[in-house]
Amino acid sequence: MRVGIKKVQENEWLVHIGPASIKLDHFSVALLNITLQNMLALEDGAEHSSSNSYIELGLRIKELKALDVQKLLHELDNADLVVMMQVAEDNDLNSLIINNSGAILAKQLEMDLQAKRQLDEEQAKDAIRRIVMKMFELEGKGQIEFINENTQYI
Repeated sequence: MRVGIKKVQENEWLVHIGPASIKLDHFSVALLNITLQNMLALEDGAEHSSSNSYIELGLRIKELKALDVQKLLHELDNADLVVMMQVAEDNDLNSLIINNSGAILAKQLEMDLQAKRQLDEEQAKDAIRRIVMKMFELEGKGQIEFINENTQYI
């Protein structure tokens, strides 16, 4: 069976699986990658939820430098941020976002987090998708850069 992926344009990828091929955007390819990794983990008895795949993509914010986090926060809807912070339940992420926000926004985010409102899974996925799409857009424009163990400079 033929399996492959090819970048066609900045936000367009061609995925081949067997005789089928489909064009996907950057977000869908990243989500597919995480989902495939989780499918392999299922074979070993691990659990998987699509929400966790979305959260894992959103947690990439932690791979940004402080200045890049500030640029990203300037572009995002605060309601989407609060939703992601609530569903991710990651103290490092919450601290990173709050520390790189202005004083007024930081206070508002903290108050919204304490409110602990009930979240619909689909609304949470949509909020995280908007955040991740904005991250990919800014990365594509060269305005932010993700730094991880695989980052190398020549």
